[in-house]
Amino acid sequence: MTETLAPLPPEESEWTIGWRIVLGCALGAGAGIVLLFFTFNMFVLPLAQELGVTRGEIGSIQALIVTGALGAVVIGRAADRFGFKPIYLACAGIVIAGQVISVLFSTTLTHMAISIAVLGFFGVGTTAVVITRPVNAHFREYRGRALGLVATGTSIFAIVAPQVLEPIIANYGWRGGFLALAGFMALVGMPAVAFIVPASASRAYSGMVGGGRSDWSFLKTRDFQLMTLSIMAMGLATAGFVGQLSPIIQEEGFDAATGALAVSVFAAGQFVGRLGGGWLLDHFRPQTVALVFTVIPGSGFLLLLLTDQMLPAAILAAAMIGLQQGVELDLFAYFVARRFPIAQYGTIYGTLHGFSWIGNATGIIGVGLLHDRLGSYSLAQGIGMAALTVGAVLVWLVRLPPLTAEPEQLRAG
Repeated sequence: MTETLAPLPPEESEWTIGWRIVLGCALGAGAGIVLLFFTFNMFVLPLAQELGVTRGEIGSIQALIVTGALGAVVIGRAADRFGFKPIYLACAGIVIAGQVISVLFSTTLTHMAISIAVLGFFGVGTTAVVITRPVNAHFREYRGRALGLVATGTSIFAIVAPQVLEPIIANYGWRGGFLALAGFMALVGMPAVAFIVPASASRAYSGMVGGGRSDWSFLKTRDFQLMTLSIMAMGLATAGFVGQLSPIIQEEGFDAATGALAVSVFAAGQFVGRLGGGWLLDHFRPQTVALVFTVIPGSGFLLLLLTDQMLPAAILAAAMIGLQQGVELDLFAYFVARRFPIAQYGTIYGTLHGFSWIGNATGIIGVGLLHDRLGSYSLAQGIGMAALTVGAVLVWLVRLPPLTAEPEQLRAG
């Protein structure tokens, strides 16, 4: 059936209710499963030591979070049908239970693999696939800025969490770290989404797509295909780096505390990328913003290749690569909302996010295995630089309708 849209609010009124949507979603995203993804590099060595396996094998089970590829499609569609709030809360509850169960019962690589696979599938319900939906439905004039502010929730948590986790892991092992992450979600993420985000935002544009029929014609569009290839290339470049960041720094001759510092600096780069990228998306051609924020992290990989045992260079490279991870959430969420109907946002962005995990998994597995085979991260860093270049070119080619055409484009849903 054809959806009916209320008139868009004046610019100054977008924030009247919008600030609650942004705050609640920022806290929900920050405490979500993405926090495990960004800090998993801190668990690599403790898990490898306890389970008696290599870094490459730990990277392989980490890559099982690729189950989020299927989860993104299923859960994104569910958010379109039932609204964002019930989907987030249900998925968060399952993730917390999964983390606690893994702490109590995981004693082998197989146990951990099963845990990561379950967390990946349901955890996607606490990520941008669901979290950005009410933001894109509510905002238009300040959409980029709002997305940037929501994304900073993840950055702030990712900056603080390594400093909290490092002593916990040192004293209580990876199990203590997992419990701390579950606590973040239970005490911060779920209450924020349940009580701060207005109920009207959860229901916005839900249950409207063809009375329940699924329209998958977007898969055939040139722009969706370009976005898919671009996000896969970017994921291949950065996911493996994030998954092995602490070991990379320690291999340079520094200790675990310095590795934790690098994770925090990476997250600080994300913070700058998210705020700056969101603001720039509202003021400049989005494709140009994408290009700039992809070239900078490519230079970060080059810096790592050209320096050795130089802490300032390694820390700067972590910050530069963090910029791309920061703007990526804003960028593709913004592109999907501009290019396709909001009523199908969860389905389309969830599918795009699902494809992105192919690149993420390839990067996560590849970096660890290349290190196991070569004893060095140099080749992986070179491949990452090339992949970012490809991603930048592809996203540059995406065509977006002008903002003035967007309301009519939305009605086409």
